[in-house]
Formats: sequence, structure tokens, C-alpha cells
Amino acid sequence: MSWTLARLGSRFALHFEPHRRRVMHAALGRFCDQPLDLMVGMEEPDGTRRVLPLSADGQLLANTEQFERLNSITFRGFSERYRLRFEFNIHSVFYPQDERLCLMPVFYLEMRINPIQSYRWEQPTGPTPEKVKLFIRLRRHGTEINADAGNDKKPGRIEMVYKASPTPTPVTGQDPQQSETVEVNERLLSLNPGCEVLEQGDGLACTLPVTDDNSGIKWRLVWAAHVAEPALHVEHPTGSGPARFRYAATWRTLDDVMQEAVERRDERLAKSRRLEKLVEQAPLDPAQRHLLNQSFHSMLSNSYWMQVEPDDGSGAWPWFSVLEGARLYHSPIDAEFHAALFYLAVWPELLALQLRAWAGRAVDHEASGGCWLRRDLGRGDRPAGPAYPYAMPVEHAADFILLLDAYTRWTGDKTITTTLKQRVEGLAKYLLWSDPGATGFPTEGVTNSLDDGSPAVQFARGQTHLAIRRMTALRAVPALLSRDTPTELGEKCREAAERDAELIERNAWMGDHYAVCVDKSGLGVYPPGSTVPLAQETLEGWDGYTIHTGDGLLLPLMTGSPLPIDREKLRRDLHAAARECRGRYGCGHTSAEAETLWVSANLWRDALAQYMKVGGPTLAQLYWDLQVMSNTHMQSHGFTDAYVHNNLTYNPRGVCSFGLFMAGPRLVVDRLADTGPYITIEPDRHVPQRWPLLALADWKAGKIPVCVVDEAGRVLIEGETDPVIILGEPESQSPGPGLRAIG
Repeated sequence: MSWTLARLGSRFALHFEPHRRRVMHAALGRFCDQPLDLMVGMEEPDGTRRVLPLSADGQLLANTEQFERLNSITFRGFSERYRLRFEFNIHSVFYPQDERLCLMPVFYLEMRINPIQSYRWEQPTGPTPEKVKLFIRLRRHGTEINADAGNDKKPGRIEMVYKASPTPTPVTGQDPQQSETVEVNERLLSLNPGCEVLEQGDGLACTLPVTDDNSGIKWRLVWAAHVAEPALHVEHPTGSGPARFRYAATWRTLDDVMQEAVERRDERLAKSRRLEKLVEQAPLDPAQRHLLNQSFHSMLSNSYWMQVEPDDGSGAWPWFSVLEGARLYHSPIDAEFHAALFYLAVWPELLALQLRAWAGRAVDHEASGGCWLRRDLGRGDRPAGPAYPYAMPVEHAADFILLLDAYTRWTGDKTITTTLKQRVEGLAKYLLWSDPGATGFPTEGVTNSLDDGSPAVQFARGQTHLAIRRMTALRAVPALLSRDTPTELGEKCREAAERDAELIERNAWMGDHYAVCVDKSGLGVYPPGSTVPLAQETLEGWDGYTIHTGDGLLLPLMTGSPLPIDREKLRRDLHAAARECRGRYGCGHTSAEAETLWVSANLWRDALAQYMKVGGPTLAQLYWDLQVMSNTHMQSHGFTDAYVHNNLTYNPRGVCSFGLFMAGPRLVVDRLADTGPYITIEPDRHVPQRWPLLALADWKAGKIPVCVVDEAGRVLIEGETDPVIILGEPESQSPGPGLRAIG
């Protein structure tokens, strides 16, 4: 199955395509990569080279397999003729909020060779050897590759130098400047002595003894990359200029990268593996775990963490963005709205960087006296401003406010609200203006990001899910503007939100679900970017079921806001929509389009259902079926958020699967509550489980609390943490040895 392993922000990524017997590779990331023939394997005693399916050369090892964890992947194959097992592991170290560790453009490689007792009862050709030669060889078009066996003072290595375009493809309408190339330097360094150069000078071999699994004897290598030249050119209202990778300011040369990568290898691998083990404690089913691991590296492979060097010499400033996969838009607000569950779980600062960037791209709106936001920060390697063809003003104004409110309450950081107060005021004015009839349902600026959805759910007047999103955003405005003294605008927003909640309940409830939209008329409704109105008088599916009803409610619930609509009605809506919208790969946008789905929207809905205590079997296996289908039998699309009707391939949205670590224990965090920080958990008590509370971790100190549900249904906190209220904890229960209950 195709699989991606990537680094945060540095764009160094490997996209393994075993069915094509190659790796897509570049230090400039996915969409800038080229095929790499990576011949990795072992030499049998008779000289036959057995390889993993990552190279067109050599004879394949038998029964090749792959196993992934959060930060690594292992490929395995067998020599059935000599009863040997070969394993190749590639590790991309990640540890939250350790910028130096995460940014370093490095992969750690290990190979091992072990004996096996038998292989499917086949008779071996000869006895199992005592030692075996392992090898790694690289071939890549247009790349200078040279291997050196090394000596007592200099380890064996493979050097790679090539020119690459930083322009992700397919980007159309490129000007000549966008076709410029940058120089890339890479190196594979052997940490084991005694290497030899393969005959054509483009690979290394190392002889290892055949030992048992627990011997610890491995061939250890480090693969590092470095790009010193600018890889983006950013244009922004506050300044523009070339942008270099943020890591280049710390490590100015490939030698610098490699030296630190080798010196701190063991420490960094230990931290990264600790995170993997913590994550594996969580009671996820196999499909959820696969989705988490796959979508995480899909997000990493799309991330840019740069330093912009303004043309006016005013001083470098950071740029963090995430491409929308194959569509190549930088940080679309709606995509990062889903990804916020990852940021809140492990790295809120990355969300704050994007909030500031979006705020700088606002568009004034004369009629409301406010402003609205464009969808993205640009496209390709010259993000010069929003590039998406049409706007989604209500959705993105609401998304921005909800994200800012969630970030502020989750972290307790009020400084950002001071900086962005004027932007919040402008967006609030626009949201108030968008419902001129005071119906509770916006009728202006209603086109939303569900660009493959039916008119009823994408651009109809009176959409219920958009009305709820807008209402919850308005409800958040007063606290964002002032937490001490009410403001006039804040009071207007609060009053409108209270009124609209009642109107939504009254007009959208259909008995067992909320309608997709309350205005069923298609007259005068225009598709996005079109000057021709719809031909249908009545919108098909206007009264159907939709999984998007509560899209705007999850973040407020996670930060302790009371539910603004009837709890039991929302529970019924979630249950009914899951039944009526279900298709082959999950739930479609509405009951009228069951195969028009987004996996990320399903994951978001699942998290909301968990917070709302709506039971039922997980549909994660259906989401995973879509990923398997999309990455096998000559297909290679990375994390795929949508079925074939949309090009949401290699997409970062699935990283919202990190929401499992908040929704599972039903973690609620409001560090700015009136009575002081308010943190609660309320996990299911029927099954023993362990949930690492990633969002409460002190990563620098290495303290990660764990929510434990024991066999008796007691809920306990293991490890140091903030004071946490365990909801529903009977007073008679007491913690066991080494644990403490806080209530």
C-alpha cells in the first residue's frame, strides 16, 4: 500500500509506492518529488540479491509486508531459501512542541537480519548462514550520486546532489520565475563501520551477523537533506519576500544537520518512540489507528514552516502553512478548521501562526461596516494572496471566530485576542449583516466549502448547519472583545445568538432531525461563480438529513460552552443522520448524496457524537476502506478525503483524527473560565482503557498525564497534570497505588 513518511515544516518526505516498485522522493516535498529507485535488501549466500518492492532491480523478497506506527514504518520480507527474515525501518522523529527535533530534515534508518524456523513448510536451498550482506542503493534521474566506503575516521556514506523546482505540480499559469530551481544536498551516513561500496558506486553494503530478534544488532543509517536557497516567495499585506526553510537558520549546511542528527540520535529516537507508545495505549480499533498514522504524515508532508525575509529588510518573520493536498492551496480556513483538533491536541502555536496570517488577508465590506476573509493564503510556491475562485464569507468568518475562541480558552493565551480584536469586530459586523431579515438563518454570503455538495447543503439560502455555525460564532464574540466590561457590539452579538438559537429550533426541526435548509426555494439561487440561476423551483433534499448540523458545536463543547440548542434533539439528529446518510465509505453530506462524502467531516461528526454520548458502532473501517482502495492496485493518492467525485487526495484534513484523544475521555478545557481554569474528563466507564491526555502534557518536562479507567469502572489520573475534575466520580471510590483522582 502506498504510504507517506514526512517531516514537519521542512518538506523532506518519502512517499513509498511498493506496487510501482519505487519511492517518490524530494527534499522539497510531495508534488515537487521525483521517482527514486531505492534498492534495499540482502544478498543470499549464492549471490542473489533479494529486495523490497521499492526498486525495479533485484528479486523480490518473499511475503513482503509493511507495518506502520505514528512516526515510523517497517518493511519486512523473507528469504525462504535460507530461512531468513529481513526488516527495514524508517523513523521520522516527532515530539510535540520540540521545534528543533521536529524541523530537522532527517530520517533514521535501521536494517536487521534474523533467522526463522520455517517458511510455509518449504525446504530450504541451504543452511541458514551465520552472516549476511545487507545493502542500500539509490538511483534518481538528474541526480549526482556517489558512495564512499569510509575508513577508521570517516564513516561510509552516499552523497546526493540535484536541482529541483520548488513549484508544486500541477500548478497552471506559471510564470518564468516559478520554474527556477534550487540546489538540494542529501546524505546517507552509516553509523556502522566496515561498509563497502557497491559495484556501480551508488550504494553501500554492510555485513551483519544473523542474530535473534532481541540481539539489538542492526545496520543503522541517517538520511539527511538540506536546501539553503529560498523555496517560497510570500506576498503579504505586511510585507513580501523570499522564504527559506526555518531549519536553514539553525543548520546552515548539510554537515551541520548531519552532525546534530548523529550526536542526538538516541535521545531523539527515545522521545519519538515514547510518543508512539503513549498513542498506542489509547483504545483505538485498528482502522482508527491506521487512519491516525496515515493522516498525520499526510499533514506533515503538506506543511511549510518558513522564515520570510522581506524585501524592505524589516526583519524575518515566520510563515507556517499547510497545502490542501493536490489542490495546492495554502492553509484554507475550512481545511485547517478540521486540522485544529491536531493543533489543540499537541501544538496550539501552529494554529496561532495561521490565525494571524488569515487576519492579515481580510477584505473590507462596506455594507456591513465590517470585513470577511478569503479562503486561503495563496497557491503554489508564490502564495501572493487568496487563490480560490470564490468566497465563503459567512462560513470563514464563523470559522475564524470559533478557532480563535477555542485557541484562547484552550491555552489561556489572551494576547492574541488583543492583537486581533479589530478583526473580530469586523467579522462580527459582517455576520450580523448576513441575516438582514433577523430570521436566524443567513441569506447573504452563504456559499460554503462543501464544493461537491448539492445546492441545498452548499449554497442555498437558510442552511441550518451554517446558521448554527454563525450563531455559535456570534455567541463567542463578547468574550473575545472584552472579558471584563461588556461592549456594545458584543451585546448585539449575544442578543442575536440567543434569538437565533430559538429561531433555529423552531423552524429547522423536522421531528427526528434538523432540515438541511429551511428555504426550499431555488428561485434566484445562483451556483458559486455563475450568473445563471438554478432551474429548479424546489431544492432537492432541502428537508433531508445531514451530518453537518453540529459542525459549529464541537469546538464550543470542547471548551466548556453550554449547548445552545436542545441536547436531546441534537442527539436524535446525530443518530438519524448517521443512519440515513451512510454509504460505502462513510456518511455523505446529506441523505440525498450518500457517496458524496468527506472522511474528515465524518471524523468531526464522530467526535461531536462522542461528546454528546451518542453511542453506536464506529464507521472507521469504512473510512479506512476508502484509503486502502485509493492506495492499492496501481492507485496512489495518499490520505484521500473524498471519493472519486472530488480531488481531495494527499490531503491534510484527516489529521482531525487526533480528536480521538479529546473525544475519547471527553476532555473539556477552559483556562479562562470565570472561576478559574476549568478542566474536566468524563470517559465511558464500561470498558477498561487508557487515554493519554496529550493536550494537558508538559512536553518540555516530559510529563504526559493519562486518563485510566480500571476494571471496576473507576476513573483515575496517572501522572502529574493540571487539576482535573472527573465528572460522575462517586465519592466512595478511591484511587489505587500510584494513581490519583482529582475531583
